[in-house]
Amino acid sequence: MNWLSRVWGDATEAVLSDNFSMINLSEVRVMNYPANRIWPVLSDTAAVNRKMGLAPMSFTTVDGVRHGRQKMLGLTIRWTEAPWEWKHESWLKNARVYSSGFFHKIEGYFAVKPLSETQTQVMVQFTVHHRYNFLAGLLNKATLGVIKKLLDEVEKGAEAYPETYYSPAPMSFLAWLGQAQLIERARIAPKLTARATRSSWQDILREALSPAMHGRLSLRFDAVCPHCRGAKKSVPRLTDLPERMACESCEIDFVVGTQESIEVSLRDNTLSPEQAGVDFCSADVTHKPTIVYQRQGGVWIDSLTLDPGIYAIKRKGEARAVTLMVDDTADRRLLDVDELWKDPSFAPLRLHPEVGIRSHHMKSGDLVMLEQLDRFRGSLIAAEVILHPEFEKLIPPESLATDFPMEMGRRALLFTDVVGSTELYFKVGDTEAFQRVRESFLLIGEVTKRHEGVLVKTIGDATMFAFSSGEAALRAAIEIQQANKDREMKLRASLHYGPCLSVGTKDGQDFFGDTVNICAKFQSEAEAGQVVFEESLRHEISPSFWHTWENQLEKIPFKLKGESGRTFQLYRLSIN
Repeated sequence: MNWLSRVWGDATEAVLSDNFSMINLSEVRVMNYPANRIWPVLSDTAAVNRKMGLAPMSFTTVDGVRHGRQKMLGLTIRWTEAPWEWKHESWLKNARVYSSGFFHKIEGYFAVKPLSETQTQVMVQFTVHHRYNFLAGLLNKATLGVIKKLLDEVEKGAEAYPETYYSPAPMSFLAWLGQAQLIERARIAPKLTARATRSSWQDILREALSPAMHGRLSLRFDAVCPHCRGAKKSVPRLTDLPERMACESCEIDFVVGTQESIEVSLRDNTLSPEQAGVDFCSADVTHKPTIVYQRQGGVWIDSLTLDPGIYAIKRKGEARAVTLMVDDTADRRLLDVDELWKDPSFAPLRLHPEVGIRSHHMKSGDLVMLEQLDRFRGSLIAAEVILHPEFEKLIPPESLATDFPMEMGRRALLFTDVVGSTELYFKVGDTEAFQRVRESFLLIGEVTKRHEGVLVKTIGDATMFAFSSGEAALRAAIEIQQANKDREMKLRASLHYGPCLSVGTKDGQDFFGDTVNICAKFQSEAEAGQVVFEESLRHEISPSFWHTWENQLEKIPFKLKGESGRTFQLYRLSIN
């Protein structure tokens, strides 16, 4: 039977199959709210279940299969659950096969269909396979009651949205803890919590790790699967994480040290292990806000309307993802998921926003996920915390030490060095020269701290700092030269922006990689009171700040020595 006809059909026919009676029970309701207001409420099935007063569910994954358990009328109900499928702001569906309880199988379908800018048709349907035919009539009536109550809760939630998701006014983290559900407290996501409390993730960590919390919360480093974004291991120290891990659900092995494979979360230590494992639903639609489309294998075709941006399509059993660039100028309007992984180059594909997606060879156990990478993720990656100067003091250095290199993503590096330090030491002696260098370090440290730079290391008279943004690094470099211009001891500075690797030690983070090496080489092109940086950094600078210094920039070529002989275009800025 065509799925769309089942979704929008109002059928309630009963048939017999494999000695189990099956019936489709559904209700369609028109709500006076736009679809983008209803979808966040409808798709958050866990929250809806809680508001309906349903018993909590607990889940475990064994050999890649999701097993659920729930208490119902004094009985323990057990089932296995297939991955949920959904198309953002359109439909979602799931299926559970029961090993105990009153049902053999239940399939759920939830859909929204815009009728106008202010009206949306909402459908909820359960296809119920009864285990005991003599109870079918009673259970059918109860199921229809559940559907009605579910739609009532969705309508009430849509009326209150977005206050149901984000508090109408800022609130303290402690107040949030007092009203949070068990599943939220078992693995607290700082960015999502900050969104709910109208604060920042820095505020959340600051309050969570403060002495006033008396150790109630602990900081955790989670190794997460790059496909399903599920936490596969949660530890208090980075050294406790292995270099590689496996995700049974996605059937892939992945490297833990990649930029987004390690997330930072908080755990409520007042929860018992049993409470920490409680969940209300395994839909994960709202827990995966970046996944705009997820579907199991089989033969199907669907149409998508995507926002322009960068996407990645992932497949169960395939560690590599295919990057998709979606924009209005692209000609490609069909995505065949069976063919994508046959291209060994894995080159990015350009897609039109109005695109068809189809499968005709995927096995029923396969799964594809389409993720919008530039959409709000809600997860705090380890690199963001490691490179935030405030948390150097809040987090013990031994917790950040690693046995393997970690990707820090694209970072801005700032190198400073004393000009003529050899002559200085000879002229005034070691003690006086060291004192002047120390004063210089203090000045550099004060300025970089204001721009949220993190000290990576000092080598003799040189320093190296890391910044999250190129503009912050350039502002810091200029301010350092301005503050130092009247001093006898002069400084030079170089900047570069690009991917970096980091290895944590008990003394802090040490950076490695091509970006680090090149930034050090740029130092040779700077004299006293000057800052040099590569031309590509310009794209990281706001136009207003760039125009302030544009007339004082000198453009110079630079060529690396050695076999590669790479060439760069540098800007040199002299601070008068």
